[in-house]
Amino acid sequence: MVRVVANTRGYIDGEIRETGEVFTISDALWQDEKRRPKWVDAADAQPVTVPQTTKAKPKQKPAPAKAEQPQGNGVAEALGGPPPDWLPAQGDDG
Repeated sequence: MVRVVANTRGYIDGEIRETGEVFTISDALWQDEKRRPKWVDAADAQPVTVPQTTKAKPKQKPAPAKAEQPQGNGVAEALGGPPPDWLPAQGDDG
C-alpha cells in the first residue's frame, strides 16, 4: 500500500477525500499511470497546504443621486400625459 495525500477533493474507493487528507491506495493502482488518481501525491513527497480562499468583498456602487420629487402626484409625469378620468381632479369636491 502507498500512503498518499489529496491535492484537491476527490472520490476513490467509495469515499470522498478532502484536500490534505492522507490515506492509502494499492500498489497496483499507484503504479498504473492511467488509473492512478491525478489529484493525489505520495504522502512522503511534500506536505500539502490547503489554500485559504477568501472572497473579496465586491465594491459597493455609489448611491444614486437623490431623484427629484415629481410635481403633483406624479401620474401625469409617469404616464406622459394627463391623468386618467378615474382619478379625481385636484380641487374637485365631488
